[in-house]
Amino acid sequence: MPDKILLADDDEDNRTIMRLALTRAGYAVTLAQDGQEAMDAVKREVPDLILLDLSMPRVTGWEVVRWLKGDPRWRDIPVLAYTAHAMNGDERLALEAGFDGYVPKPSLPRRTLEAVAARLAARGLPS
Repeated sequence: MPDKILLADDDEDNRTIMRLALTRAGYAVTLAQDGQEAMDAVKREVPDLILLDLSMPRVTGWEVVRWLKGDPRWRDIPVLAYTAHAMNGDERLALEAGFDGYVPKPSLPRRTLEAVAARLAARGLPS
């Protein structure tokens, strides 16, 4: 059974490109266009990993990661910040907020796939 990836991004082009890359890599992909849709998707079908944009309408990625990490049902789902916030210090802020990794946009789909595969491979390993 393929790993389930939830991709939450308000940019339709990013969703399309990454859905194609993730699907070709063998993942089952669920899409969300904002944070509220991402939270609803988690409740319906718990993903193995979440790629989460930080700046989205309605509910931001920052709010979603707080919700996830604050709930024992979801706190162990790895969440990668998938974001155009690429200023000095943004990665540190994302990790401090509870994200398990950081993938800047734009980047080649290969780089995102490598980050996803590495984080999924690390599941269950001691920190």
